[in-house]
Amino acid sequence: MPSNPQRKLPLNAARPAYRTLAGWALGTPMDERAVECSHRGHRVDHADPDAWNRAKAEAWRNPFPGASPEACIAALDEIARGIGDTCPDR
Repeated sequence: MPSNPQRKLPLNAARPAYRTLAGWALGTPMDERAVECSHRGHRVDHADPDAWNRAKAEAWRNPFPGASPEACIAALDEIARGIGDTCPDR
């Protein structure tokens, strides 16, 4: 019997809630496949304007709790400015 068992989530478990607007703003484009997070932790923009438009539409329909849709879209724009189109380690 292992001394440090790891708890596994059920397959139908919902994704945990984001704690900050910045975390939510990074997760939303990742969900829409506009951004990829490589195994080294760098975010890479897929240069897909339709994916970014889907992310913004999702932000408008389902904003971060306690934030306005406008604030959520501004957070997405801020995240987009900080993401490159290539991984710096490649």
